[in-house]
Amino acid sequence: MQFGSPHRSRLIRRARGVSPIIATILLVAITVVLAAVLYVLVSGLSHGTTSVPLGSELVAGPATPAVGTAATNAFCESGHYCYSVAVDEAGHGIPIDNLAFRVLESTGAVHVVSKNYAMISIVNEKNAVLAYSQVKKNTGFTVSDWEKYESGASGTTSLTSLEVIWIQFGNTASSPFGTGKTLEILGTGSYSGSVNVALP
Repeated sequence: MQFGSPHRSRLIRRARGVSPIIATILLVAITVVLAAVLYVLVSGLSHGTTSVPLGSELVAGPATPAVGTAATNAFCESGHYCYSVAVDEAGHGIPIDNLAFRVLESTGAVHVVSKNYAMISIVNEKNAVLAYSQVKKNTGFTVSDWEKYESGASGTTSLTSLEVIWIQFGNTASSPFGTGKTLEILGTGSYSGSVNVALP
């Protein structure tokens, strides 16, 4: 007695599975795809440790000459000649500890403070000082860290477009000082490069 047709037994034989060669190729392909996905994930996580060009995050200036008054005495002493540099754009928020400053001569050399002391301050929209550093007479006008934080600020406080960078040379308004020089804002830590602002 016959229980099945020859046609049916052929169908059963064909449905046994894939050949060992095709199985090996599929296994290799799946391994390559998984390795590629893992590489993309790991490289995406480690991307945060690379430095970001400061020029792509910070837009500042132009510099505006100003004479200190009683209202600006904390960052531009009354009667002194200063510059204010508005922060127009600060990317996703640059921690103020990731910024350093230099004042350069037209030759590119660092300016040497010649009278009293110089100072760089970051001031918010309410004229409150967030951070400042003084530079002593006869030393190069560079600020690589903040001497003091104020108004609840710290090194991790982010620079915003509401703030202003003030530069005081320690010279009186009767002898304007700084014309032709350049404020160089340098990125540190996770930022690299610099932004230059001409002092008129």
